[in-house]
Amino acid sequence: MKKEFWGALGALVLTAGVSSPVLATTASSFSSFEGQEEPTDRVYSSGSVTKGDTYDNMTSPASGTFKFYLRFSSSVWDGDRDTGSTDRQRAEVKGLGSRQGPNDTFDYDHTWKTNRAGAGTFWHVFQLKGVDGDNAAPLVVNSIQSSTGAALRYCSGATSGFTVARSYTFSLNTFMRSTIRIKPSTGTSGILQLGVNGGSLSGKTNIGLYRPSSTQYRPKWGSYRGVSSSSPYGNDTVEQKGVMATKR
Repeated sequence: MKKEFWGALGALVLTAGVSSPVLATTASSFSSFEGQEEPTDRVYSSGSVTKGDTYDNMTSPASGTFKFYLRFSSSVWDGDRDTGSTDRQRAEVKGLGSRQGPNDTFDYDHTWKTNRAGAGTFWHVFQLKGVDGDNAAPLVVNSIQSSTGAALRYCSGATSGFTVARSYTFSLNTFMRSTIRIKPSTGTSGILQLGVNGGSLSGKTNIGLYRPSSTQYRPKWGSYRGVSSSSPYGNDTVEQKGVMATKR
């Protein structure tokens, strides 16, 4: 895999008025993350795939700022790493700080913007995925869903598809801060909430929130979307900053 790194696990921070410590990790560079997932496939509308593309889709123009650039036209587009998949494209980082276990409560922050939106198959700017167990589907996604609409959603247990925890609106080329609070639970104590631009958290509480047999979860940030030759996309950037994982 191209450009794999392992980062430090973050610092112990004591917050005023809180009796227990909080473990917070803020990303300053690509080396802060466990790894990168950058496309090296070029996919053609005919279904053929060319391997070994060296274009740098993921850049850090300043400390703590990350740009995820995906190229798309109706005839050729960036693929999903080196997997040979023809129906999706991905530029993501994965893992920040300690991994999350069942019944752990984490806050995941990211301030993000995009130059384009659209109602393709899917377009995620954040995921929480199982490291083990039934981890094909993500547990949680923060997704662009239309030209102005986005949603925090989850796929728990044997459920097929995603359930919305909170919908919200955004504007193109405008940074928006998302604070996502997640507590996985195989019972009914799960939490999935979202705060927008420093606002109050709202969403779902007292729910089942798990991937079957998963014992660890880790976050992913970037740009990951489903495509076909008729997708309403182009050469598009998702920019992210203020990326943080906090164990509460």
